[in-house]
Amino acid sequence: MKFVVNTSRILIGLLFILSGLIKLNDPTGFSYKMDEYFTVFADDLSPEQDTIQTTIQLGDQTFETTTSLLPQSKVLSYTVMQSAWSSVGEDSTRKSTVSIIQNGNPVHEFALTTKLDSGYNNNLSFKSSINGSEIDSKTFPIKDFQLETSAHDVAISEYVKPPNWAVNLFNALRDYALFVAIFMSWIEAILGFALLIGWQRNFTMWMLILITVFFGFLTLYSWIYDKVTDCGCFGDAIPMNPEESFYKNVVIGVFVLLLYWGKKHITPVFSNSFAVKVLTVLTLLLVGFSMYCKHYLPVVDFLHYSEGTDIRAQMVVPDGERAADHVITTYLYEAKDGSGAQQKVVYDSDKNSFEPKIDYSKWKYVDVVDEQTLEEAYEPPIHDFVFYDKEQTNNYIEDFWLTENKLLMVMHDVKKANEKAMPEIREIASQWKELGHPFWALTASSPEEVEEFRHKHQLSDIEFYYGDNTNIKSIIRSNPGLLLITDTSKVKRVWPSTRLPKFKKIAKHVK
Repeated sequence: MKFVVNTSRILIGLLFILSGLIKLNDPTGFSYKMDEYFTVFADDLSPEQDTIQTTIQLGDQTFETTTSLLPQSKVLSYTVMQSAWSSVGEDSTRKSTVSIIQNGNPVHEFALTTKLDSGYNNNLSFKSSINGSEIDSKTFPIKDFQLETSAHDVAISEYVKPPNWAVNLFNALRDYALFVAIFMSWIEAILGFALLIGWQRNFTMWMLILITVFFGFLTLYSWIYDKVTDCGCFGDAIPMNPEESFYKNVVIGVFVLLLYWGKKHITPVFSNSFAVKVLTVLTLLLVGFSMYCKHYLPVVDFLHYSEGTDIRAQMVVPDGERAADHVITTYLYEAKDGSGAQQKVVYDSDKNSFEPKIDYSKWKYVDVVDEQTLEEAYEPPIHDFVFYDKEQTNNYIEDFWLTENKLLMVMHDVKKANEKAMPEIREIASQWKELGHPFWALTASSPEEVEEFRHKHQLSDIEFYYGDNTNIKSIIRSNPGLLLITDTSKVKRVWPSTRLPKFKKIAKHVK
């Protein structure tokens, strides 16, 4: 038993140290994961809101809509847009197209034919209710074929249920995600050291149990609810999905319980006072190491865009691997002759075939009744590297590959960018372009935020492109960060905004 306990002690101790060091090496990445967990918990624990039912009546046309209230809901807005009236016969008869827009989104459109009566046409009425109780009602007349008002707001803030203490707590913790990440990583590593030297075995064992349960809960939650499965946190450092990670924690938990039952065999290596000094020094070193990695970049880069990576090669599906999911979809069709007869048709994505064959002139589509993925496609390490324009319609990735040498500025959130670095980046971009090389900028912020940022920092000559937030955060742990890409797609060097090089140093890397 003593041999088993001490072997487990060394194994678990080293495992905790390794896991903690990996997280301390990339505290920003771990903070992304903690922030996502806090966000998910806040959303999942938010009180279930009521829905608002609105009936809109325009002449003899009636439209009903149901909207779920959101925690931040204050006013529900409806806008009625009416095209120019046109004559369809007598002078007093008109037709128009009426569009109803809810919170900026079209929800209904219909044609309306009306007849003028004493200068007035029809009435436009709104009637809103929550849980069957009317909360608002208003009628607008249409005069001379024109709406006197085209908008109506329903005040609903008093019907929104406020967040509970747990939601407020998790929302507040989002601002401290980095500190939580560093603390949890330090605890994990220091407990590994404490176990190896046998310091305060009762306290150490209980802390090991608690942290194992903590990480076990997080991984189980991710697995069951399919959340926080990929936040771009550690790249290739810990390539495990939530299910694998949960079972890993179960195995660790078994070993930790074994150590707890056999803790009498765990003997201290040093005296208590000397062990405290050792752990204090280790704490200072670990936290200092983590802050260094936060301020600059991880000492060991596990990300998919590390120096030496050929980005384009990492986006290719290897020969022999599946490029698309193998999906079997079952559709339900109904006879058009009104007999009520139904027919199921199975589509095989690999064969691109439908069975059985049917005459679609005699059958109408009803619904998808079943869909099964028999085999998932291979997902390349880099699969969401894109350069969309602000309309999110065109991807300019092929243009990005055209030139041999380019600088790429990555800024996942312009609102959180290191603004002190922008004058230096602006100068680098200007000098780089003078050499005839392109300077690209990639962000996940909104076009409106980008335009404001460009104006503030005089970046009118830098065109921004838009991509996936998770991917952009996993390119470089700096906001902004700078990448030198040569040979069309090879990452030559990466620099954080806190340690930007002189332009001469950048130019030396270009052929």
